[in-house]
Amino acid sequence: MKARRTLRIISLVMLIVAVVFVFCALSNPALGKVIYIGTFEFGPDLWRVCYALYAIVMVALFGISFFVKDKK
Repeated sequence: MKARRTLRIISLVMLIVAVVFVFCALSNPALGKVIYIGTFEFGPDLWRVCYALYAIVMVALFGISFFVKDKK
């Protein structure tokens, strides 16, 4: 029981940090700048996709923490 509770607390903290990070990243005025990686253009739309994927992964990890079984 203790391991499950610890895992849920850690995943909740990670989720809160992810929400704060995404909020700060999306409100940053530098989001509109384009970054070039070689010939690949990494613009604001791709940054938004990356932030959305990050938020989705964090929500999924938080949800998965409720399905972890205790070791016997």
